[in-house]
Amino acid sequence: MSKSIRCIVALGALAVFGSVPPAIRAVEPGKPAVTALETTAYRAIGAKHPDPKIRNDDYLAERFLGTEERAILKAEGSETVLAALELDTVTAWKSLGPGIAFATAVHVRTRHIDDMFKESLAAGATQVVILGAGLDSRAYRFGETLRGARVFEVDFPPTQEYKKKRVQEILGGLPPHVAYVPIDFTKDDLATVLRQAGYDTTKKTVFIWEGVTFYIPETAVNGTLAFVAANSAPGSRIVFDYFLESALKSPSIVALNKRLTALGEPLIFGIPDDNREGFIARQGLRTISEMGTNELRRRFLPSGLVDASAPSVNYVCTAEVPERR
Repeated sequence: MSKSIRCIVALGALAVFGSVPPAIRAVEPGKPAVTALETTAYRAIGAKHPDPKIRNDDYLAERFLGTEERAILKAEGSETVLAALELDTVTAWKSLGPGIAFATAVHVRTRHIDDMFKESLAAGATQVVILGAGLDSRAYRFGETLRGARVFEVDFPPTQEYKKKRVQEILGGLPPHVAYVPIDFTKDDLATVLRQAGYDTTKKTVFIWEGVTFYIPETAVNGTLAFVAANSAPGSRIVFDYFLESALKSPSIVALNKRLTALGEPLIFGIPDDNREGFIARQGLRTISEMGTNELRRRFLPSGLVDASAPSVNYVCTAEVPERR
């Protein structure tokens, strides 16, 4: 994921309740989550592959992993991930052992979301909203593609200040096309802070919501999707990923969840297997693309690297705001 999960839990809750339940108000100020840093590392590993048909385009990911970020990874026992950063892409993936599944899932997710992002901009989106931006780099590496568009990075204030500091260090300044939208989840309204930052509900917008839905309650997922449907122009899109409900009960995910629970970031939500489009439609959106991770692995990874023959248990969905009647 590319953000502090506790911040996103608060964001999802805000969309539903208008305030944050006391149980999820505690946020570690200004520090990226370990899972956010590992995800950034996996993007960095995939960005080094020599074949443009395989590599992802997040050339900034490795630069976001500076001395402080690597120290956090080391302190939290992520030495294998740190070591993989020094290897070529395929060797790095293989060195992760069972972790190759998560690393390649992040890689192909990045590839596909980037494609959906560019497609949405080509279809006329002139605003971008990155919900819980964290270490997401799309606002910075899509320069020409974003020409004329306005990007809103929404995040918890201390986390956002950390991000701005790192962007200044990496790029030498903050780009003028990016609006940083701090939100205090205990008292601020998302629609209000976006409007104050210059967000226009009449413009076609693309929302990026990556690596979040499985960490937050169903009500928060519903609320965020409904927010997009109610506060953006017809033709606007949201690109997000999710697990199937059944996947959270599988042995491999249960084992993964033990570590995530220890980090305070357990997987808690999956969309019902038998009614995915209906779930999204109830929030006022129309599904226009849905790609399973194994399908994406078959599309973007070297042949034989991982077994991608099984049905997918997690998906990347692109949903659109329909014309209002």
